[in-house]
Amino acid sequence: MSFGEKIRELRLHQEFLQSDIAKQLGITQSQYSKIERGAVEPSMDVIRGLARIFNVSADYLLEIETALDYEPTFDLKQLLLHGRITMEGKFLSREERDAIYDMVRIFIRFQKKKEYQR
Repeated sequence: MSFGEKIRELRLHQEFLQSDIAKQLGITQSQYSKIERGAVEPSMDVIRGLARIFNVSADYLLEIETALDYEPTFDLKQLLLHGRITMEGKFLSREERDAIYDMVRIFIRFQKKKEYQR
């Protein structure tokens, strides 16, 4: 998988637009699009920024052998409280994300209590 394909996959997985990423990197959407298409090589600053945004290592982005089995992780709390989440093609509102967050917290507490009782 090319660098551009990898960052495109990460971007889509986290439901960002190209313009969202470009803004965080301090570049134009057009510049970001060229990086994603492989038309332009990213600078070290852009690679560092992408690693930070996607919560992965630069090694992972660059497919350095030691990082091939690294999986990006996402903090569920941050995703639910601040992320752009869709369900059946529609974005969830802040209230819906907050309700899911509350349900997850209750579920985890219930599971811990259940395990403690064993």
